[in-house]
Amino acid sequence: MKPALKPRALPPGSTLGVCAPSGPVADPAALESCISWLEHSGYAVRRAPHLLDRRGYLAGDDDRRAGDLLELLRDPDVHGLILARGGYGAGRILGRLDPDELRAGRKLVVGYSDATSLLLYLWRCAGLASIHGPMLERPDHDAAARARLLALLRGEPDGQAPLEGASLRPGLARGTLVGGNLKVLTSSIGTPWEIDTRGAVLFLEEIHEQPYALDRSLVQLREAGKLAQVAGVAVGCLVDCESERYPEISARDAVCEILGDQVDGPVVCDLPFGHVADHRALGVGVAAEIDGDAATLRMLEPVVDVQIREAGA
Repeated sequence: MKPALKPRALPPGSTLGVCAPSGPVADPAALESCISWLEHSGYAVRRAPHLLDRRGYLAGDDDRRAGDLLELLRDPDVHGLILARGGYGAGRILGRLDPDELRAGRKLVVGYSDATSLLLYLWRCAGLASIHGPMLERPDHDAAARARLLALLRGEPDGQAPLEGASLRPGLARGTLVGGNLKVLTSSIGTPWEIDTRGAVLFLEEIHEQPYALDRSLVQLREAGKLAQVAGVAVGCLVDCESERYPEISARDAVCEILGDQVDGPVVCDLPFGHVADHRALGVGVAAEIDGDAATLRMLEPVVDVQIREAGA
């Protein structure tokens, strides 16, 4: 892994690129609503040429999705990227990226869900921090979630406010914050962007996976040695993960059973991040503190380099 590097800060006046490296945009009006919010927040927006393309469950073929992503990453007038949506497909095009080029560009990338694979690539292969945060095909993100994202883009202290949840295991630990969507994290094992949990504060979220599937993913992480290496674990929202067949087993209980048995450090659950309107953004590749007694997760540094700002921004 390359030495850690922070992207440039994105104050108002910066230009943000928007592309869809995974699934197709289902609601262009919702996307435009979120783009308007960015513009009203002081940003210029550059839409990728094939932003609204569709090819089955993908936002266009691999060449077009990769081309859009690379075009925005290489454009000197685009200062950072916010992805349109998740779904599936980002992992198909990561092999076309150049880690050295990514480091040279130092552009901040924002996304979550399927974008977990891209954020892992940025950290493991390029050593570049990023933001696990709201994307743009969901206009219902609440005011607090949007304010936190803007603060993180700009490197403002409000972006580092602690998140509060519920304690599963006590203790206090610090480490590098890494994680994202649970299923995508497990699918990274064996790839160049495989999740590295050594001394890390691992954060997890999921949607549309039944308790047994959550169990299976956590067992895979356990058997790959990933849970034994963590400093602590932060669990966000598990959305629509309950079982109709086994209603007596909750998704939360399935996750907490394994984490409670397999993690030696603090574990905090029910934190406000994931596929919810109150999706509080987190940095990937930054120092964080997890407090199992106070049931909090706190970033200890900004995601961006506040000393480096784009000219004219």
